[in-house]
Amino acid sequence: MNYYFMPLEEHPDYGYEMIGSIYYAAANDLCSSENFREDWYSVLPVNFLRRHCIELFLKSGIILFHKKFKLNFDNDKYNGEPKIKLNNGTWILLKTTHNIKDLYIYLNFLIKSNKDYLSKNTTTIWKFNDEFEKWINKINGYDSVSDYFRYPISKDKNKDKNKNFFRENTMQGIQKEIEQGKKTITLNVEDSNGDAKKIYSNHKPDKIVDLFKILQKDI
Repeated sequence: MNYYFMPLEEHPDYGYEMIGSIYYAAANDLCSSENFREDWYSVLPVNFLRRHCIELFLKSGIILFHKKFKLNFDNDKYNGEPKIKLNNGTWILLKTTHNIKDLYIYLNFLIKSNKDYLSKNTTTIWKFNDEFEKWINKINGYDSVSDYFRYPISKDKNKDKNKNFFRENTMQGIQKEIEQGKKTITLNVEDSNGDAKKIYSNHKPDKIVDLFKILQKDI
């Protein structure tokens, strides 16, 4: 652990695990705040921190396996510019991808490829949680390029709608919500004649909260 006191570029994994730990700690600090609630405002930044933490940990593992077993990165040496091999056989630079599904698949491949050595020479259980792949696929389905939790607009505009705390509604829809006992915040946009042009009401972004719960399990 002495490398914790060294510059990041001198760490065995070039600092990926160290920076991942910082994001992990920051997410936990936010969640332990007395003002934290499982709502849109609190959950969105925590989701970003935890998702990025997972990405960095996976990248750290890939680098360490290549160094430990002297596995070259395509045509480059194992201690050269880190890369990841995709399912189609293509090698890409590790720093250019944010796809945690691709990272997980490749790290899992490295673990399984060296399972005999690992079982004989370490006491660690080198196996992901049985649900881990399902969680990774769920998160990656929403955020494969690390933009979904960071920006109001990502590459998938349809999924972006799940981030909205307010949505367009109708008077009938609002009346139905009131009848169901829901507390509703409403904004009426009127035209110059005073007629309702658009109606917006608050909406609980359940998908964001669902992803928050998955990310709690992942780390």
